[in-house]
Amino acid sequence: MAVKKVLITGAAGMLGKDLVKIFSSDPRYRVFGLIKQLQQNTRNIIYKEVDLRNAVALKKTISEVDPEIIIHCAAIVDLNACEENHSNADSVHVEATKILSSFKNETVKFIYISTDSVFDGIEGNYSEEAETHPLNYYAKSKREGEKVALENNKNSLVIRTNIYGFHTPPGNSLAEWAIKSLSAKKDINGFTDVIFNPLYTKQLALLIKDIVSKKNICGILNVGSKKPVSKYDFLRQLAKSFSLDETFIHPVQIKDIRMSVKRPNNTSLDTVKIRHIMDEEMPTLRDGLEEFAHEYPLNGFDKNNTIL
Repeated sequence: MAVKKVLITGAAGMLGKDLVKIFSSDPRYRVFGLIKQLQQNTRNIIYKEVDLRNAVALKKTISEVDPEIIIHCAAIVDLNACEENHSNADSVHVEATKILSSFKNETVKFIYISTDSVFDGIEGNYSEEAETHPLNYYAKSKREGEKVALENNKNSLVIRTNIYGFHTPPGNSLAEWAIKSLSAKKDINGFTDVIFNPLYTKQLALLIKDIVSKKNICGILNVGSKKPVSKYDFLRQLAKSFSLDETFIHPVQIKDIRMSVKRPNNTSLDTVKIRHIMDEEMPTLRDGLEEFAHEYPLNGFDKNNTIL
């Protein structure tokens, strides 16, 4: 049996760690994870410490690994950081994408993890063919990364999505922040006018593996949970899944809040295409949150709702 080498950037991130775990559990794949700080290798996972902004080091690493599949998860998701340093955002979202997608571009499968934020959020329920109109620099640089990926490699797949999950050690993503705050009985706000269809990182990782294993899919693909939800309702359902008091969550509208970076309101995605390709429904938010709640206690949260 021929073993395929999979190169994953951002391998220690929310999605990256799940991709590493899922691909490495299958003997058909050998995983190489690019990370900022070196971690211990395991039998089927080799980590490499590479700064994606260092073009020479990145090219050298790709050539040494010689992968058949490249999944570019790494991103600068801090919106303020992207606004303050455009070149830094572009170095990861665009320049690194050029290098990664150009490697043996006639044969290598390249997957670029993008975002629903490439849309302005005025209409919602966006299809893959809908016109993009990013409102902030993070989204602008991610859109440029999409273009580069599709231009450089005929086998490229751009996945537009919005994810939730956890970091190891725990980080400060939306879900993690909410869990920490609610467990400490702190009041938090949830936007009633910000709509999305978020997917648990493990669910997305499993879908990506299925796509790579079974289908030769190229172009742009929307991937999200079955039904759109407001961030307020997302936080309420999250609280229920963790048996936390949802009365600490208060409904607000983003239009009434002064934000340092402009954000879109409704970035819900039409998932008809992937449902047709995979011949199955997208996971529900409830399914994802239940799995998230089951797995998160093992990573910084005990059964008594106490941060470890």
